[in-house]
Amino acid sequence: MKIPLIFLALAVGMISSASTDAHDDDLSNKVVEWVKEGKVLPFDTIMQRYESRLQGRLLDLEVEQKHGRIIYELEILRDDGIVYEIKIDAKTGEWLKEKVD
Repeated sequence: MKIPLIFLALAVGMISSASTDAHDDDLSNKVVEWVKEGKVLPFDTIMQRYESRLQGRLLDLEVEQKHGRIIYELEILRDDGIVYEIKIDAKTGEWLKEKVD
């Protein structure tokens, strides 16, 4: 399941969903709570950790829950004009996958 995110208050690690699906809203609210409780890393922490690897323009950020794992899925437009899809474990901060989108 994916949740589109359009607002990110990086300083406080809050996430707000633009989705109209009630289940997606529930997951989005859970992510906000998990960040507050320290169960997942705030997105600004991920950005700081991978600053050199996440160079470019952030086009999209989604939160995905698969097999009990919460994943930040990013689309980054790099200076070379190529869009990359990157998946990072929201709990551990582990870089999981990068591919050309």
